[in-house]
Amino acid sequence: MDDAREFKHRFKAAVEKNFDQSADAYDRFEERHHLFETLTRRQLELIEPSRPVRILDVGCGTGISTLALYQALAGRSPNIYAIDISERMLLRARERCESLPGVYFIRGDAEKLSGYFNEAFDAIFYTASIFLLPGFAESLRQASHLLVPGGLLSISYYSGLFNKSGEDAIRKAFPDQKYQYGAVPIGELVSCLESMPGTRTTRVDFRFEVSRDFLFDFLSIPAQCSGLFPKIPYLERIPKVRDLCDLLVKRVDPVFMGWEFLIARKR
Repeated sequence: MDDAREFKHRFKAAVEKNFDQSADAYDRFEERHHLFETLTRRQLELIEPSRPVRILDVGCGTGISTLALYQALAGRSPNIYAIDISERMLLRARERCESLPGVYFIRGDAEKLSGYFNEAFDAIFYTASIFLLPGFAESLRQASHLLVPGGLLSISYYSGLFNKSGEDAIRKAFPDQKYQYGAVPIGELVSCLESMPGTRTTRVDFRFEVSRDFLFDFLSIPAQCSGLFPKIPYLERIPKVRDLCDLLVKRVDPVFMGWEFLIARKR
């Protein structure tokens, strides 16, 4: 196995493990801050006036994005298929959406979509998931083939934490601290979308000020703090995350969280 394949294999195994450990933390975070619901609803706003009926939710996690999609489109009786690699996350997702007709969950690899689906979708959503896929380009290629003509790829991408001048807040406050946002640089993602034949891509920036409590709740999620302290057991990361958040808001005030939305329409 060459270095690239070895990295991909180890990264995917680490992602699955981290997300298996993160289901409770994601739900607690969402109950307090409603971030992933907000991202999903914003993605829907950006594709208006399109109102998709057959939808694929890639990297659905605990089903927050799936539920938000269903609620926003309930009047159209949508069929939503949702896929995630983490069994623990899917258990929560099934519980969250168990009473919803036309919602189906599949455990699977987002880089092998064509192996699970033969359906043609009106829209495929990657809500806060694409940056965790080392094989994102293959996932997007397969997703594009699953779209009907005129169908949409809708992506929310976590671009980091920033000061008011747009500089990386963690690098500014802690020059020696490494923070791995994910496996996919935004430039590579944009280039991939723009290189796909027969698609037109729109890019929208979204930043908002966050509190110290928001930062701590977000960065203490196992799947997030592994990017800050990858070689330390989870329980030992928490005091380090707390100290980092306390210092960050002192050294950088205010702190903004950044997301980018990318909408690719298939001609």
